[in-house]
Amino acid sequence: MSLGNAIKLLKLIDVEIGLREGMYQCKDSSSLNKYLKSKGYDCSLEELEDAINSLHVQCQTLDQAQYLMHKAELLKFIFQTC
Repeated sequence: MSLGNAIKLLKLIDVEIGLREGMYQCKDSSSLNKYLKSKGYDCSLEELEDAINSLHVQCQTLDQAQYLMHKAELLKFIFQTC
């Protein structure tokens, strides 16, 4: 698992529609982890939260921060509902 993978996932979740749809189809955390690993985004919820914090401090405008946090909430929701 990797912080780098979590950062990559955060940056691309809104661009790669197929990735997001595949994540929605996962029924439990095991299938979500397998799916993310198969797509090259092997990361845990803790690494995702670390990535959010790392990227959040780099935001230079309120719009950037809100955009990041919107994506972060989407991903945390998916992680926590599986």
